[in-house]
Amino acid sequence: MTEEAESILRVRWEALQSKTPQDVGLNVCQVKVAGAVAGSMSFPPVIGPISFHVADQDQYWHAGDGGLSDNTGAESLLMVFLKQLQEKKARRALIIAFDSSFPFSVGGRVLNFRSEGFSLFNYDFSRIPSIMEERSIAYRAMFFRVAQRQGLLPGHRTLSVVMLRHTDAEWKEDLSDLPDSCRKEGVNLKSPKEVGEHLAGIVTRLWLKSICDRDLILTAAAKVVAQNEEKIRKFLEQ
Repeated sequence: MTEEAESILRVRWEALQSKTPQDVGLNVCQVKVAGAVAGSMSFPPVIGPISFHVADQDQYWHAGDGGLSDNTGAESLLMVFLKQLQEKKARRALIIAFDSSFPFSVGGRVLNFRSEGFSLFNYDFSRIPSIMEERSIAYRAMFFRVAQRQGLLPGHRTLSVVMLRHTDAEWKEDLSDLPDSCRKEGVNLKSPKEVGEHLAGIVTRLWLKSICDRDLILTAAAKVVAQNEEKIRKFLEQ
């Protein structure tokens, strides 16, 4: 590779990295808690971004939801651990990522039953960046897997990322493990497949009206942790 090509790639790589307040010398103590919360969940143009004035200049710094570049935060943590491993400040790293985002496939099924595609007032426009994010995640996962196999990154015994998704929970065939609140609400679920589809269709927000939906997500989260417990313990105890 020529020096020019390496320089171009390095500039593009650095442009894709998330910036923290510390990176730009921002005093976060002056930021109100409400502003920080709004910034952490600001998906343009619904909420935010929040803007900071650059001192003594006619310029502004705009802060938005980090999910636009790294939705689970796993990649940012991975970079931190890779640096610690490189500097021999750590021997191994295990990242457990809990992904409760709205499944990409469900959004596709909803779109399949619409006569109009991206209508202006009655469609969730987050579907558009979700398409790009899904593609990005697939390439990212493939890159890290190949990099581990080729020895460019530490192997799975040294560095491991465990993704936990509530939609991966396994339910008993007789649904005896279904929360009682779902029966009380009269939610008609007849098979583990239907439970999984119902779970996938729950839009994860800060608050859910249905007690059944709340209990389903909590139960599913506990199940997914239990299903992966052996894998996690094996990494820690090896």
